[in-house]
Amino acid sequence: MRLRKAQKEAVLTWIAEGLQTDEINQRAAAFKTPFRVTRQNVDAYRKSRKHDLDAIKKLSETNALTTGFALREHRVLMLSRLAELIAKDLFGGFLWTEEVKGVGAGPVAEVVHYDEFNRAEVEAFRGVLDDIAAETSGRIRKVEGNGAGGAFELIVKYANDKKSNDTSSKSPS
Repeated sequence: MRLRKAQKEAVLTWIAEGLQTDEINQRAAAFKTPFRVTRQNVDAYRKSRKHDLDAIKKLSETNALTTGFALREHRVLMLSRLAELIAKDLFGGFLWTEEVKGVGAGPVAEVVHYDEFNRAEVEAFRGVLDDIAAETSGRIRKVEGNGAGGAFELIVKYANDKKSNDTSSKSPS
């Protein structure tokens, strides 16, 4: 079976991704005009289009390294947007959530309304802020170890901290 131009390009792209014949045929079945290739077809394309495949691989690797979430600026932008959404939600009235609980059963059952601190969202917000700090090198951890005397002492220092926030913990040997 002869492949059309779009089908050939798709097969070459899939070969460049490192897919095997069965994987290529799975993708080809979902193609606009479904098709199949044999192992011999794939081998022939690998041999005859080696230079093209190398160019496709290089382009794919370059695109992967220079677009989307591979860019620190893009990750920080997305994290900042997420932080803004969470902050708007938290400080817009959801720092405390209204909860309802049923107490008792039958005719003596009672419904109790109470407020609960929104711990999960606060922790998510703190996690996003920590991720932003890590992405922007705002919080560099320096870990020093001292194994003298059989005990291990862990000292964590944060760069850019004006006051010393050393956390020391000793573990038994």
